[in-house]
Amino acid sequence: MARRSMMRASMAFAVLLGAGGQAQAAAWTRPKGDTEVIVSLHRQDSTHGFDLGGEAIDIVDYRKTELQAFAEYGLSDRLTVRAQGSVRQLRTRNARDTEPGHLELAARYRIKSGDTWVLSSESAVRLPGGDGDPGAAQRGSPDAEYDARFLLGKSGKLAGRPVFLDLQAGIRRREGDAPDERRLDVTLGGRPTRRLMLLAQAFDVSSSGAGQGAFEAYRYRNLQLTAVYDLPAGWSVQAGAMGTASGRNALRERGAVLAVWRRF
Repeated sequence: MARRSMMRASMAFAVLLGAGGQAQAAAWTRPKGDTEVIVSLHRQDSTHGFDLGGEAIDIVDYRKTELQAFAEYGLSDRLTVRAQGSVRQLRTRNARDTEPGHLELAARYRIKSGDTWVLSSESAVRLPGGDGDPGAAQRGSPDAEYDARFLLGKSGKLAGRPVFLDLQAGIRRREGDAPDERRLDVTLGGRPTRRLMLLAQAFDVSSSGAGQGAFEAYRYRNLQLTAVYDLPAGWSVQAGAMGTASGRNALRERGAVLAVWRRF
């Protein structure tokens, strides 16, 4: 029962932001036939950015509101597939645009596991939606992207309560003018009560040099804190805040996430 509880806990952060509002999954795969569907609302504002030296600078105010839909399904105990799509509104002082985001399709395979740990690999393709406004790193790209990563998860107990650590490292290949990216995601989660889970996350992104056109070399680190509360009948609600802790040629974002998800 404790191990199954940890598997469920680890999946909660699938709704959370990586760079550009993209959902990420945990190292644990879903049991065969198990499904989770998540709808989340993300809001990010940026009144400052980071220059080439990493110093905060004033920029034209930028705001993004994004509605995401996310679903995962266990094809087998070792293979999980997922899909994620979104609609977003991008706004600056002088312009506003509503457009679809990337459509992401992915498969995660459990390579090896023990009683308290799991090692997986994941491959994803992200099909382009809108223009993406490539004026800064986090705003995205209008071209296809391909993500490959390894995921390591470790569960345990702290003061008698379930906790887990999830580490992910990978490369995102990007078509068009945008440079490829190196990605490192770290999540620490725990359940202080049976129904409540707390999550602390760091998402680190750095470009592989500069791209073409508007894309210069960049890096940024987003931090996020959220709480997930379990409701009856497989429903849960989630709320939290995020911010860009450091960066170079990137936005300094501040924002929030609200989500409702259903497991069956």
